Amino acid sequence: MKKPKPLAKIGKVEIHRSKFHAFETVKYLDIAALKKASKARIEIGRVEGGGTEATIVAEVSKGMITKLTPIACEGCAKPASAAARKVSAAKKKERRAVLVRTRELGLLGTKLPIPVKSTRAFTDLEIGPIIIRYWPPDLCIIVEYTDGEICEYCVWGLGACISNIFVP
Repeated sequence: MKKPKPLAKIGKVEIHRSKFHAFETVKYLDIAALKKASKARIEIGRVEGGGTEATIVAEVSKGMITKLTPIACEGCAKPASAAARKVSAAKKKERRAVLVRTRELGLLGTKLPIPVKSTRAFTDLEIGPIIIRYWPPDLCIIVEYTDGEICEYCVWGLGACISNIFVP
């Protein structure tokens, strides 16, 4: 997979457009059961961008998609040590700058929650921009909630949420 030019770059972080491909198996999901389930995690497809791809898991609660998380990133390496996985003040600042920059560029994340009325909620899903962090490589997606909170969910769990970002 050829690595395209990023839309923006902040330090060692790149912001790329993404393309979502739903798994064929989502056509066979029991929508009635998902409407009743208090919590279900389902692998729904894969997202690609920035020369890499990751499987996306949807968390469904009482018929609503409430969370999207990337897992099993192709080309990403798990941080070797706990220190590498720790979110320092500098990393938190970088994460905020990335979220602000995506807003400035008009690259909004997936808006959640999404009602699951049919399997089209999964097959027609649009994933916003993806973020690729380097060393160790990690892939993140951006999700926006109706209350204004913006969250970044990453393969290796280094994501963050920020409320009420104001960009003039």
